[in-house]
Amino acid sequence: MKMLNSIKVSLLSVALVAAASNSKAQLNPLGTMYFQNQYVNNPAYAGTDKDLRLDAGVRLQDSRMPGAPKTQFITATYALSDKAGLGFNLNAEQVGLIKKVRSVATYAYHLPLNTEDKLSFGLSLGFTDQLVDYSLIDGQVNDGTLGNFNQRDTYADGDFGIRYKHKQFTLEGAIPNLSNFYRDKTKTGSVSNLARYYAAASYQYHLPGAGGTILEPKLAFRAVDGFKDIFDLGLNVRFIDDKINIFGLYHTSQSATLGIAAKLTSNMSMNFMYTSATAVLAGESSGSYEINLRLDLFKKKNKN
Repeated sequence: MKMLNSIKVSLLSVALVAAASNSKAQLNPLGTMYFQNQYVNNPAYAGTDKDLRLDAGVRLQDSRMPGAPKTQFITATYALSDKAGLGFNLNAEQVGLIKKVRSVATYAYHLPLNTEDKLSFGLSLGFTDQLVDYSLIDGQVNDGTLGNFNQRDTYADGDFGIRYKHKQFTLEGAIPNLSNFYRDKTKTGSVSNLARYYAAASYQYHLPGAGGTILEPKLAFRAVDGFKDIFDLGLNVRFIDDKINIFGLYHTSQSATLGIAAKLTSNMSMNFMYTSATAVLAGESSGSYEINLRLDLFKKKNKN
């Protein structure tokens, strides 16, 4: 009996730490969403590249706490035509014993307004599930507390995004985690879906006589439940027809992201980035590391 009570106390403690870490982790979303893989955050980007694009990545937080957050994702986008695109986004987050798995499918519509303007809409729909990872439990796993947690309902989820592009200027907005607007969090116990709104503006400036160098400044805004609104100011520098990218962002949550991307072959690229810890994680973490791999298949010309 004492062992069972000990397991319950330990599980509750880990769950509370996990919840706190996960909610704070939302202040630093996947860094790839700003320049390399905007689809991971905005479904309106599905099909904007004229090929089958596959991305996979992992982010690890360097933390002094046991069970530090780890995020893995796989995305796929494909252009059905000039006006329609499909996408798939699978995301798995692990914090302590708690695992969250989210999978959504996307349809995007790209409406040409004229020869220089295009308006895109994207909607993702799918499911999210949270559960306890039994393989990480050191003790008896037949406790009813664990079973009750894992038997909670899988809930519907999704994202909505919009994108306006005029020549080299892009304006976009997204509502991630649509379940935040209708789901009763007191019943599901979820505190991890905190991002509510996202908006960004960017401009690609081609440096004349610089061998294909492009400067892309970007200003983004994020609204997060329970925290102050966050602004992200970044710059992506693309060299030699995108063979090398160097990028960085400053976040008003008092953290910064630095990264580098490179083409390994004509259809394969990789990027690595480091994000320093936010102010709320000071003393608990030294930051997070993220690595992503991309494959471009059936490449065509004339990207949107």
